[in-house]
Amino acid sequence: MHARRPSPTRSRSTPWLALAVPLALSGLVACGGGEGDDDGGDVDAAGGGGGPPTLPGTPGQWSWVDVPGTRCMNGSATGFGVNLGTSADLVLYMQGGGACFNDFTCSSVANPNGFTGADLAGAVAQGGTEGLFDRGDAANPLRDATFVFFPYCSGDVFAGSAESGYGGRVQVGYQNVGAYLDVIVPASAPVRRVIVSGSSAGGFGALYNYDRVATRYPGLPVFLIDDSGPPMADTWLTPCLQTQMRTHWNLNATLPSDCSACVGQDGGGLVNAMPFLADKHSQQRMALLSSVSDGVIRSFYGFGYPTCSSISPMPAQAFADGLTDLRTRVLAGKDNFRVFSLGGGGHVWLFNDFSTTMAGGQSMGAWLGAMLDGSAWDHAGP
Repeated sequence: MHARRPSPTRSRSTPWLALAVPLALSGLVACGGGEGDDDGGDVDAAGGGGGPPTLPGTPGQWSWVDVPGTRCMNGSATGFGVNLGTSADLVLYMQGGGACFNDFTCSSVANPNGFTGADLAGAVAQGGTEGLFDRGDAANPLRDATFVFFPYCSGDVFAGSAESGYGGRVQVGYQNVGAYLDVIVPASAPVRRVIVSGSSAGGFGALYNYDRVATRYPGLPVFLIDDSGPPMADTWLTPCLQTQMRTHWNLNATLPSDCSACVGQDGGGLVNAMPFLADKHSQQRMALLSSVSDGVIRSFYGFGYPTCSSISPMPAQAFADGLTDLRTRVLAGKDNFRVFSLGGGGHVWLFNDFSTTMAGGQSMGAWLGAMLDGSAWDHAGP
């Protein structure tokens, strides 16, 4: 069975590492902190506040770090990329690239044959100096940060814990993130702010793993920037679709034990991770960036909306309604979790010029800057 492929208006250039094809981004919403979570090595405020982490590499250039114990879908090991900055900001960025939960989606997921240091240069060439990564853009509040790039080769939005996932693939993205943190956190003593981010499938991954990252950095500001990974309530992200991902990726093993509402009896409930995170980390700020009719995410939601027996992209108005529901109901009263929404059907926004006015007369750079510096900050856009 096939879903119709949309032709969304995207950001000003080909989004870096965002997707394999504009289809079937795996939209699971949750947060880290399940079994097998991280031990020790935590960074607190007393140890931070001075400069970039003590990771290997040359400032301003991308370097690769192999991480033992990581595995891609084909069983091969992987690692992460590092671009050292000059400030005390650390950005953990998760790559996008579709999802693997049925024959069709697995045929187009990113990096099915693994990701090594040899693949990093090609990935950077696709946009590793644009938008968020543009050190020359004065409107980019994170232009001087250290960027750590988590490659996406597990097909499970960095959430899986399945030794034998769909079709026997190794889908242990959640464990991979834990292995990365075991290397990064001990090197983070000089850091004063941590930003957990990602685009598309990586946006969902950033949301999924936020809780465990924040736990590893007690006493420090830990921000979330989820770019184009909008979770929605069960009306839109239907329980039958959620059940497929829960089953193939063993998601219930990686969900936090204290988010009981994240596991519904009918297989739904993942949207409840958003208010859960906002309440548990009430002193931290979190953001979702999304267009009001994202054509890529509508294709993913179409695998379950209105039922799992009929596959076609979700109608644009239905998606817009789901995004409105997030702002007005799911996040009602959660002043630390805001949505920056944009008109149209575009997908991924962290690769745009941050000075461009985009939503409600605000530029994304100014909106994110207010989020990061503690200024007045609210939902923006249609």
